[in-house]
Amino acid sequence: MSRSEGTFTEELYNKYYKRIYTYCQKRVKWQNELSDLAEDCTQNTFLEAHRQISRLRSHPNIEGWLYTTARNMINHSYRSMYAKKRREVILDETISNSLMELDQDLERLFHEHINYEALCSEILGRLNEKEYELYTDYYQNRMSVSSLSEKYGITVTATTTRIHRLKKKIKMIIHEHYSDHLD
Repeated sequence: MSRSEGTFTEELYNKYYKRIYTYCQKRVKWQNELSDLAEDCTQNTFLEAHRQISRLRSHPNIEGWLYTTARNMINHSYRSMYAKKRREVILDETISNSLMELDQDLERLFHEHINYEALCSEILGRLNEKEYELYTDYYQNRMSVSSLSEKYGITVTATTTRIHRLKKKIKMIIHEHYSDHLD
């Protein structure tokens, strides 16, 4: 990416982030369990803008493109949740109670066989110093992307990219952990 593309992406973020985030919040505000969805969709919108930067530079309505992309991100999230919910089955009370007991037994067995401390230790142990600090700031301290950008002295785009890479690395570590322990 050229310096001017990074500057252009940063300008987009600075100019439109609050508007896009507010738009996403309004689209999901009635669903309390989706509080992180607005931030995730906003972040994914700007990641997509970063990926499409060469095409976006000459777009006649950049703000409209961002809103459309944000709407598509939200709709995609809803479709994913709907598809998941469609697979759920409504059961009568007797079956439901039996399954709840079985579920509790399975959960107890799962917790007995999964060592959360070992998993967390493995994840955190495989993060380098910068990743660990970002993990702590973003997930535990719940710092915003703009606050992280200021703290680390990097652009918002670079911060978003680092968070995205950190999420991918954590998922990969978890996948490897379970693959190693299930064989």
